[in-house]
Amino acid sequence: MSTAPENSRNNFPKRRAQSVSFRGLSAFTNNLEKFFFSEISIRNIATNDNQVRLIIDLTCDLNLIEMIMHSYKGTWGTFSECKYPFAHELAILEQYNNISFDVEEFTINLKDTSIIINKIYEQSISTHLDCVIRNLEKHYVQLTKGNVEIPYEIFVAVFEDDILTPELVSNQTKKTHNYASYWALYFESEQDAVIYDLKNNRFIYEDLHMINE
Repeated sequence: MSTAPENSRNNFPKRRAQSVSFRGLSAFTNNLEKFFFSEISIRNIATNDNQVRLIIDLTCDLNLIEMIMHSYKGTWGTFSECKYPFAHELAILEQYNNISFDVEEFTINLKDTSIIINKIYEQSISTHLDCVIRNLEKHYVQLTKGNVEIPYEIFVAVFEDDILTPELVSNQTKKTHNYASYWALYFESEQDAVIYDLKNNRFIYEDLHMINE
């Protein structure tokens, strides 16, 4: 697992989570471990609504390029290749427990980086996890500065208001497009997060207001 400096993600919201215990948890965890050959930790955000909001952490003994190679071969994170996708795994939990389930945050901890996938709308992670992994494959060279430096943390996706004025906005007013718009990368060589524009295959070092459209 990568070790990030103390100021990592200091512009992004922190979540209070607790241990979970519900029917079907063991089978759900075992299936994730099988698909990602990782150690899985699952927590729940305490809420008052009628929904279980999960934080899922994977710890995998691979580095980023190894993960991408295995993913490309279909031997890692292969929900899209199997009969039962990730969304189906959540649906099984709902049937067992008669309550709605969603994933608030999905983190993949590798030997050289951590990939944090943040919820942007209901069921966004379970629906688009495969898309995020495909974009890691597609943009690997750019994300690693031409295979020169691995970011120690990749944050997916960036709410532009979290970066510009995080203390002034609510969850309802945050703006982002999708998981293929903007990611935040943390490098040892950079003092602050660098925004990567997936649509235009480029880093944004200039005024961050440039990401407004």
